[in-house]
Amino acid sequence: MKVRYVSLLLIALLFSFNNSFAQAKKNNTPNIILILADDMGKECLGTYGGTYKTPNLDKLASEGLKFNYGFSQPLCTPSRVQIMTGKYNYKNYVEFGYLDPKQKTFAHLVKDAGYKTCIAGKWQLGANNKLPAHFGFDQYCLWQLVYPRDQGERYAKPLIEQDGKTLSSTDNDYGPDIFTNYILDFIEKNKDNKFLAYYPMALVHDPFLPTPDSKSWKTGPEARHKRDTANFRDMVAYTDKNVGQIIKKLKDLGIYENTVIIFTGDNGTGKSVVTQLKDGSYIKGGKGLTIDRGHHVPLIVNYGSNRYKVHQTDDLVDFTDILATIADAAQVKVPVDWNTDGNSIFPQIKGEKGSPRQWIFSHYTPIHSKESDKHSARFFRNHRYKLYHDGRFYDLVKDIEETQSIGEGQGSPEAESARKLFKEEFAKLPAWKFGDPGQPKYVLPGLESQRTSETKGE
Repeated sequence: MKVRYVSLLLIALLFSFNNSFAQAKKNNTPNIILILADDMGKECLGTYGGTYKTPNLDKLASEGLKFNYGFSQPLCTPSRVQIMTGKYNYKNYVEFGYLDPKQKTFAHLVKDAGYKTCIAGKWQLGANNKLPAHFGFDQYCLWQLVYPRDQGERYAKPLIEQDGKTLSSTDNDYGPDIFTNYILDFIEKNKDNKFLAYYPMALVHDPFLPTPDSKSWKTGPEARHKRDTANFRDMVAYTDKNVGQIIKKLKDLGIYENTVIIFTGDNGTGKSVVTQLKDGSYIKGGKGLTIDRGHHVPLIVNYGSNRYKVHQTDDLVDFTDILATIADAAQVKVPVDWNTDGNSIFPQIKGEKGSPRQWIFSHYTPIHSKESDKHSARFFRNHRYKLYHDGRFYDLVKDIEETQSIGEGQGSPEAESARKLFKEEFAKLPAWKFGDPGQPKYVLPGLESQRTSETKGE
């Protein structure tokens, strides 16, 4: 009897220890908010030299850490697939507007670690309302889930699906406000839990329409649907306003100090937008292009106050790094059989040195349209040099628009050293040539498309 009592006591103590250990680990891991602006190159933010009004993001950069060399894919679906799965597109990209249902995401990782998860904003990764849960999200509030773009837009009078229901809306409703308020409510409800909120924003993608802060919005419902590129400035400002609301909520709830905020953009700015910089120069949007302005995006992170000795870094980052970073923050291991590619930047987010990568890689095959597909390419690049799969090689300091390829052996010793490194990395990849298809498309039972019509809108 005594032995049995001692055994039960030991079991109870062990159970208590395990619970205490799990609770301690939970308390030591931060909340995570990942914000992905739609069609926003780095030139749009004041902290990167832009002339639009972005005080909240500029402050986040001045108090946090700004990455000067953050890179997405040149188009939205390739970027979204890459950032969510931590893999280069040649491993799992099927087609535009689709995420392979066999893939695992950063939401799966943190959900298994006890985090509450939500996604709000733009979906466009498969037309079935069971998919957000399938990919690891407890809650959702999304545009372009079941309904395609031709049935309803994302701004005034938006067509939004939320947790299994289609929201009713009028011309007085504004999609970005609905998404932001959903995120704010999720944060409020989970302030005592660990949570991950993924906000793939609707802004600042075309159509370029007024925001509730635009003068024309106040003239009536008809004006709210009138397209004008001049509205882009207000849309950037409204993006910044939405981010500011999230930061304020975290501070009001007293959880800002234990929350990692990551803000970035999914690709370059729309081609119809020309942005003036503070130095008087202009940058034309490069969305869909493999040149620098097509995939060089803002990347700003923050983890509480007074953490950083310096507030900007030239470390190279690409979108495969985000899943690795989230796993690192949540103190979970990425399963080896996930076959991911990223390099965690959580040390840098904590204010440490980290282990920066030597290059970034892009496998870009949008499988979208003749216009975008003609830009399909593979390339390696670092801060200065870039090598394509077909041998084109550029010095991006002297030739940012890639107008004159440098012939083999014709570059400086530094350039030829970079070329040699990139060629060695290319040799490690599976074969690929222009025009090759994406990965096979699988549709799992119960996740078939629920759409009555299909469009290829971006």
